Amino acid sequence: MSEPPPYDQTPAYSASLEFYGFAFVKTELDTPWNNHSGSLRPVVVELNSNQLKLYDLAVDKSVISALRALFLHQNYQEKEEPRSSCDDSNYTFDGDAYGDDNYGELRQGVFSKIRTRYTNKKVRKKLRAPLPPALLDNSLLLEPTSSSDVYARFASRYRGSLLRSFTLSNLVVGEAPSCNSQHYKEDSSTSNTFALLKYRNVLRLRVEYSQLLLHFWSFYGMVHWYRNLCIGRDLASSLDTRSVGVLKSIPRSYSPQNNAFFESSGTFSDWKRRDSFASETSLSTFSGSDSGSDASESLYSEQREPSKSHVVVYGQKIVCYEDLYSPLEKQYISNCMAVLNSFDKWVGRKLTISNYEYMLPKNDAYNVNEGNQIYISSQTFNSLARNYSKIAKSKPCTVSPCMDFFVESTGLVSVGV
Repeated sequence: MSEPPPYDQTPAYSASLEFYGFAFVKTELDTPWNNHSGSLRPVVVELNSNQLKLYDLAVDKSVISALRALFLHQNYQEKEEPRSSCDDSNYTFDGDAYGDDNYGELRQGVFSKIRTRYTNKKVRKKLRAPLPPALLDNSLLLEPTSSSDVYARFASRYRGSLLRSFTLSNLVVGEAPSCNSQHYKEDSSTSNTFALLKYRNVLRLRVEYSQLLLHFWSFYGMVHWYRNLCIGRDLASSLDTRSVGVLKSIPRSYSPQNNAFFESSGTFSDWKRRDSFASETSLSTFSGSDSGSDASESLYSEQREPSKSHVVVYGQKIVCYEDLYSPLEKQYISNCMAVLNSFDKWVGRKLTISNYEYMLPKNDAYNVNEGNQIYISSQTFNSLARNYSKIAKSKPCTVSPCMDFFVESTGLVSVGV
């Protein structure tokens, strides 16, 4: 009697990319033709390979109020009093290598000044009171993590219901220009002052058919979310269409003066990095995937512990990795990142829609639905997207079919299969 064939156990599934954290989200556009008016909302952001999920944050209103106050204090442009007079967590772009702001402060109207003064008074009152412990020790993942174990403990306590789920196929992501970031951008000609945000550390995403703002706690968080979202976008693409982000390693002008400036900048950044970090300790909370290169030489490295990993807000220490990079490193990294304005055009771009079967129109005088030939007018799509948003929350999160479309001025045209 012959022996049974050998049995090889199927290896356990492990995601090729995992990243988790907290952010405030704001929907700017429901569709390419429909604006959305709303405020920033606290969410749990989960990145699993090529899928992005947003969950509600299941905490008390007092914690959400404290989170809003912290973000206003740390990242908002308008301040009634200097930061140095109330804490020692100075933002490292203030007084940077590009000098002072020649344009001066924007003038505020009377009502705007009154509103700002009232808001700042409320923020100070909130932050002077004892803050919840979860805000102090990073239990709410203000600084992101790639550890599934850390996230599992967090999710069991703070993750609420699923709000939205997106595929990262054809994602467009970039830094959202702010009043602060424009001071250190090499090329600010593509941004208009009316569209600048008053808070920093924000990414703008065009994911599927929506345009979102994700506001993060620190520059560290924004940079690592940008990097991982770009990786997730490539994972969602076929092998022959994947692209590698190209960082600018040389100045725009090849003059000896600019080359000398970049050489001195690199020398200073290397000296500053070695001086700022007494030891390079692997952090279980912030450990990233092994890229096969020396982590200490990477500006994106998550394998080193900063000597200053906290900010002090009215006497309370809060985990914050804002000072992980030196000012010159921040300027260089920010100039390497793409910029996405709220007014950048959609027409001519390709987007991917998951659960597209809910978006298929009737074949009528305004729409076409014949086999693989689909045209959805802008008005029809706005209505379909609005109806789908009502049922998406109750729909179980499963693997869903996707379809690519080209954006036209009057609607969406399916890409031939």
